[in-house]
Amino acid sequence: MKLRTSIASGLLVASFAMGSSLAWAQPAPSGADRNAAREFAMQGIAANNRQDWPVVLDRFMQAEQRFHAPIHVRYIAIALERLTPPRLAEAAEAWRRLSTEVLAPDAPAPFRAAVEEARHELPRVEGLLRASHPTATPVTAPITAPITTPVTTPVTTPVTTPVTAPITTPVENPTIASPVSVETPPSEGNVMLRTVANPLRTVGFVVGGVGVAALIGGAITGVMAGSAFSEMETACPNRQCSNATDLARRDNVNTLSGMTNGLLIGGGVLAATGIVMVILGRPRTETIQVGFNGRDLLIGGRF
Repeated sequence: MKLRTSIASGLLVASFAMGSSLAWAQPAPSGADRNAAREFAMQGIAANNRQDWPVVLDRFMQAEQRFHAPIHVRYIAIALERLTPPRLAEAAEAWRRLSTEVLAPDAPAPFRAAVEEARHELPRVEGLLRASHPTATPVTAPITAPITTPVTTPVTTPVTTPVTAPITTPVENPTIASPVSVETPPSEGNVMLRTVANPLRTVGFVVGGVGVAALIGGAITGVMAGSAFSEMETACPNRQCSNATDLARRDNVNTLSGMTNGLLIGGGVLAATGIVMVILGRPRTETIQVGFNGRDLLIGGRF
């Protein structure tokens, strides 16, 4: 059985318990919804660590549908901005929604940090949005005014020149703003997965190897005992030996038989024990999260 402990999950649980005091009231979620929201949030944090933005957006949207938390909205805004192509309008709306949220005085520290971050991020994202959608004045003015005059020169000139400029410029803007997509998003923590070897597995291989060697030795002594027994049967009919040489041959058969039984039984026990230890000692995966919420250093893990 794996022991699972997670400080990050503990913060989410504490935040869910205080969710009813937030300004955005919603029906009290069920225990199943809370658990599902926490699981989706943990998956979203892992996807954020590997910069898989479509998965980050999906997991935190799923979590937010089940339980509202400012942390969910924060990650949704970050993922929307870093999608390819970026969905800046939706990212700005998410930051705007989060920046206007009013929290209870006893709201968790990560919730307060998310709201403060939204108030700083909203102007930046709105500036990117305005840069990617320049004003359309140069397009509309030349087209509407010259139409009242003879349609010879005034129409062709404004349409060919002013229209192409606004079309080509917005296409280049996402490329100019592309460095945004490689920025490391502010985060409560980075999630690292590592596989930890279990020493019990190594001991199991050693014990199992000894058991297999004992079985092989038992097989060899068994063949030797069989050969010696055949010789004794020839020299001592009905196991009645008449001289010292034959008596020694009989004792040798008994010794080899005892060794064979001991090696086979002991080797079988050791081999079985080694197999059990190898199965029980399989490597385990640990999830470690380290982050800073603006005031405290948070370290959590799942083992």
